[in-house]
Amino acid sequence: MDSPKKLNKIKVVIPFYNPGDYIEMCINSILTQDYENYEVLFIDDASTDGAYEKIPACTFETDEKGQPKLNEDGSLIILEKHPLLEETKCLNVQAWRGSSRATALPNIHNGIMHFCTDPDDIVVILDGDDHLLGRSALSFINDFYNKNPECWFMYGSSIWTDGRRCCSSPYPEYEFRNLRAAPFRVSHVRTFRAGLYHKITTQDPEFNCMKNKQNQWYDSAYDVALCYPMLEMAGSKHVFHNTHKLYVYNRDNPISDDKVDQAKQWSIHEEILSKKPFKKIENYK
Repeated sequence: MDSPKKLNKIKVVIPFYNPGDYIEMCINSILTQDYENYEVLFIDDASTDGAYEKIPACTFETDEKGQPKLNEDGSLIILEKHPLLEETKCLNVQAWRGSSRATALPNIHNGIMHFCTDPDDIVVILDGDDHLLGRSALSFINDFYNKNPECWFMYGSSIWTDGRRCCSSPYPEYEFRNLRAAPFRVSHVRTFRAGLYHKITTQDPEFNCMKNKQNQWYDSAYDVALCYPMLEMAGSKHVFHNTHKLYVYNRDNPISDDKVDQAKQWSIHEEILSKKPFKKIENYK
């Protein structure tokens, strides 16, 4: 008899700012997944287009200071669920909303640090104006990690909304000698073990690797700032490229960073490349 398939806990972190109607496709794609062990965190960066109100989420019991109360097992106490959540296999949907703009990188950072706390959690980053391709995307990600137990970081593949295939590719092993001198090959979908991200604190407790000279979080090129420390710590043995299309990248949104100020995006990219590389680690736990 075959042993039961391992169901890793998948934590999907979805940052967004004024995604318009695209958020509806994002919500639909994530809440109709056929996977059975995942949770979702939506992070609204002070949107002004009503996107936050479209998120089906739970109401949780809080104390007099507004902090969530926990059950004896450490889980949140749910007071009310949106009707859509009774129809999804998603175990939990949370939604955070900022009172002022912070940009994507600090929002993702806070999401990982406070929502993805088990080192073995598989973190999936999904932008709020993009969506997953097909109902089995998370099941595929789970199977990929199960089939590749050495995998700590998996990325790719995606298509653009105009039908073209996006630009991820595998890193040759020799490029890991100096990743910052190599092309940045990581594109959607971006996934990793939560413990790998948390390990950044052992080499950079203040996360200066993701901040400018004024100690402010980078407000563009978040993917570059996010990925380089983890790629370098994991090394070639633990970084995997996936060729199966899992993600639809929105090329139609007029407020995307590369359309608003591509020169700024590349300038931040170059600044990140000049930072001190991370040392490879032996374990992400």
